[in-house]
Amino acid sequence: MNYNMPYMPQYVAQASPEVRSDFIRRVYGFFFLSLIVSVLAGSFVSQPSMLPMAQALTLPFIIGEFVCLFGLYFARRVQGLNMLMFLGFAAFSGALIGPLLVYANAVAPGIPAQAAILTVAAFGGLTFYAIQSRKDFNYLGGFLMVALIALIVAGFVMFFIHSSFMSMVYSVAGVLIFSGFVLYDTSHIMLRLRPDETLLGAISLYLDFINLFLMILNLLMQLQRRD
Repeated sequence: MNYNMPYMPQYVAQASPEVRSDFIRRVYGFFFLSLIVSVLAGSFVSQPSMLPMAQALTLPFIIGEFVCLFGLYFARRVQGLNMLMFLGFAAFSGALIGPLLVYANAVAPGIPAQAAILTVAAFGGLTFYAIQSRKDFNYLGGFLMVALIALIVAGFVMFFIHSSFMSMVYSVAGVLIFSGFVLYDTSHIMLRLRPDETLLGAISLYLDFINLFLMILNLLMQLQRRD
């Protein structure tokens, strides 16, 4: 029997302070990397010469997102492949959001920038609170999943029924739901991930940030239309 095997704690919360600090730095490092990749991909496809092709490739981009997301989950501990899936997902997401922001800025100049600033402020504040308070927000999980399913169903219904008021209510609900997910996922990362699951933590934060941004963006656009 090999008694020299290094001890691998089941959860980061059980690890030494040095391991926890390194884990957090890596998670947020990968999170910021995913945002940079998304911005670069979005900027590339948003060039006037690229926009028609990007719009034509919307469905392949969506399929690519799902392939990379599920691929990351199943290959989360496969070095190299997990990073490829992670960066691929960020790139496909950026390619989808880039043209949307071009359109939003054309319709409501300056609104995307305002949405980005508000998202950074809200995300940063919620994350700071979750980390500093060290509270376990796992109890929010069931409620947030039910709320997310309801939000998806409502979004599908609103695709056929157009109402500015309902769109505003939808956006407000979305902001609240994804704000809750920021608290929940930050707590989950700190308490229930393994030290080798940094990319899973980073992709959770990325999804929370992007969805919160899109909800704030839609809300600001709806408010401007009512002025």
